Amino acid sequence: MKRFLVVFLLAFSIGACAQLRAIQTVYSIATEATVSPQTIIVAANSFDALQATATQYLIYCKTNLATPICVADNRRQVIKYVRVGRAARTQLETYIASGQAGPSALYNTLVAAINQLNQTPAAQGAPR
Repeated sequence: MKRFLVVFLLAFSIGACAQLRAIQTVYSIATEATVSPQTIIVAANSFDALQATATQYLIYCKTNLATPICVADNRRQVIKYVRVGRAARTQLETYIASGQAGPSALYNTLVAAINQLNQTPAAQGAPR
């Protein structure tokens, strides 16, 4: 029984080391990967277009709060995703200006904000 326990603990510790290495590998890939400035420009331009549409949506909703697409939750989501995207875009601008590759984690944040904005009513623009 004692040998079994020792073997089990040894196997468990080896398995834990392997898992730790796998986690470290995933972490380094996620934090050290980069995105080209050209790819960043495409995402930044996409965000700019969506931000303009979101701004028009919020202006429309300011005077038409009773319309169903202008419920408070929709407006809050639009504001939240615009802020997140704007922060990521601003940070990525330095990489565009210098022509250097930017961190993929920051790029992924911008892309996530774009995707989330596309799922809000702001992506369709203000009704006419």
